[in-house]
Amino acid sequence: MNKPTIPKPAKLLSTYVLRYGLTLLAFGIMLYLFWPFVGEMRGSLVVLRTAHWGWFVLAILVQVLSYASLTGLNYLLLKPFKGVISYWKMMAILPSIAFVEVALPSAGASGVVMRARFLGRSGYSVEVSTFTNILETLYLAVFMIGISLAGLWYLIRTGELGTLQMIILGSITIAVLAGSILVYRAGRERQSGKALASQLLVIWNRLMLRFHRAPYPQENLETRLDLFYDGLIQLGQTRRWPFLLTAGGRVVLDVATLGVCLAIFHYSMPIGMLLTGYGLTLLMSGLAALPGGLGLAELSLAVIFTRLGAPGIVAVAATLSYRLIAFWLIRFVGFITWQVLEVRS
Repeated sequence: MNKPTIPKPAKLLSTYVLRYGLTLLAFGIMLYLFWPFVGEMRGSLVVLRTAHWGWFVLAILVQVLSYASLTGLNYLLLKPFKGVISYWKMMAILPSIAFVEVALPSAGASGVVMRARFLGRSGYSVEVSTFTNILETLYLAVFMIGISLAGLWYLIRTGELGTLQMIILGSITIAVLAGSILVYRAGRERQSGKALASQLLVIWNRLMLRFHRAPYPQENLETRLDLFYDGLIQLGQTRRWPFLLTAGGRVVLDVATLGVCLAIFHYSMPIGMLLTGYGLTLLMSGLAALPGGLGLAELSLAVIFTRLGAPGIVAVAATLSYRLIAFWLIRFVGFITWQVLEVRS
């Protein structure tokens, strides 16, 4: 009987460096930039005393509408497939998934499993659950990239960027656009999409072998891609604008929540700067290994809005208010809805 192989310390170390090194680097940079205005935290009580808490209630309402738009997007994506689910049940499922992703950090895998579990009770297959989850991500990504580009254009137009910064952000923009074009072409043509996915799988499996992980089977990829394209054909018979409207509503209302959180502390930011700050925060949060950009999002928001002209203490207070509403409150509600859904099942 063979003894189980115990990974060497060096291999374990390289795996952890790959997974968390980029996050730690970004976190360290944000902490370094955040440190100069830590002293301004002493004025936090003054800011809280003068806060307009009616705006806080408005921020919660706007975020609820944002989540309602996200629910509408998922409801529309599921509609063409076999299964039955109400809009309100879908609205209870989404925060539950958000809570599970934080409670069981697994790079989003726990959320995918929980989504399949909940939707399976309503008659949807695992493939449909995964496929609609991917499409939700793609629709939201379109608007998030659009907002990031709008913020970049604002910085260029107002002359806020230096030559080196323009080169760096321009390179990132070109890379994002090139990737988006590849994804779009792959989504429209089955054979080219499968060929591109196979090439990426080869690269992925080589990387997994270097870290002594099991490669992903080629036949599994072929099966899932066929299901994906079959689903696209079914969705192709429906109009696109409701999907774009709900996805856009989700992102735009989330940006509006952030703007209202700044208004709580009597600060109004031009829409161009608001889009810039939101877009840059998306980029920084995407580097985080923790779910929802936990920790890094708070630091990056405060740093970015301070650099864009907001008073340091206002930026910190508005950031914490936004994260409380858009991240923690949703997950608190998700814990409750999860318990309710489990009991009713």
